[in-house]
Amino acid sequence: MFHSGQGSFLRSMTGRVWVIGDDPRSVERLEHGLLTAGFVCECLGTAAARARLAAGRPGVGRVVLDAVPGAAAAELLDGLRRNEVAVTMLVEAEDLPAIEAGLVSGVAGFAVKPVELRTLMAAMMLPGGEVLTPSGGCFPFRSLEDVSGLSQLVAGLCPDPASVQIALSELMNNAIEHGNLGLGFVRKGELMAAGAWRNEVERLLGLPEYAARFAYLRVECRPREVRFLIRDQGQGFDPRPYLDLDPTRSVEPHGRGIAIARMLAFPELVFLDGGRCVEGVVRRTG
Repeated sequence: MFHSGQGSFLRSMTGRVWVIGDDPRSVERLEHGLLTAGFVCECLGTAAARARLAAGRPGVGRVVLDAVPGAAAAELLDGLRRNEVAVTMLVEAEDLPAIEAGLVSGVAGFAVKPVELRTLMAAMMLPGGEVLTPSGGCFPFRSLEDVSGLSQLVAGLCPDPASVQIALSELMNNAIEHGNLGLGFVRKGELMAAGAWRNEVERLLGLPEYAARFAYLRVECRPREVRFLIRDQGQGFDPRPYLDLDPTRSVEPHGRGIAIARMLAFPELVFLDGGRCVEGVVRRTG
C-alpha cells in the first residue's frame, strides 16, 4: 500500500493522529505507514470515534478517515469539524458522494485509494502547508495516471462532466510536465516529435528529486458554482501567449491546452502566483 524512502519530506510531518475506519486490514496498513513517518497513531472504529467526540474535545489535531460510507461519515465529519480537527479523507476511486460530503464538511485534504505513503503525506500537509485555503478540499497529484482518474472523478460534480474532465486534464498535465518537471515548450515539442514524451515524463517522475513534488487540485462546491484551483511547484510562466488559439502554432503538436480548457469549460481562467496557480469556475444551473 505504501512506498518507503520518502526522506526529508516526512521528517517534519510528525504528531498525534487518529486513524478512523472499520476495515482492520486497511487501518493497520495506514497505521504502519504513519508510524514509519514518525506519527503517534491511535486507531479507532467509527463507533468508538463518535463516542470519543461526543464525550468532549478529542485532544488530537489531525485525523485520517478511511473510506467511511454514508451517514456514519457525515456524523463523524460533523463532530470533527465542531472540534476543529483537520481531516484527511481517503475515498474510493468512484465515490463521488463521499467527496461531496467531505467538501461540505470542511475536509482539508483528500487521497484516492489505493494510496501511496507520499501521497497521504502530501494530503496531510495541507492544514499547515502553503496550499492552505479558506475553503474547499485539496487533492495532491503527481503522475499522468493521477490526472486521468482524478479529473474524471471530480468532473462529476459539474453539469457537463465530459467537457470539464478534458479541461481539467489539460491544466493538470501542464502542472506536472511544465510546472513540477520543468519541461519547456520547445523540449516537449522535441519529445513529442520523437515519440518519447510520455517515457520522459515517467523517467523524470522516477528521479529522487521529484519524488515528493506534488501538484494540488483544490475543489470548492458552492450552491451555484464549482471552483477548481490547480497549483504546481514550478518556476511559473507567462500564460498570456497561450490563452487563445494561435494560428502560428497550428503546426505544433502541443501548446493548445490552456486555450482548449477555456473553450470547453473555463472561459474566465485566472492565473495567479506567476503562473503557478490557475483557477477556473463552472456554473451550476440548479
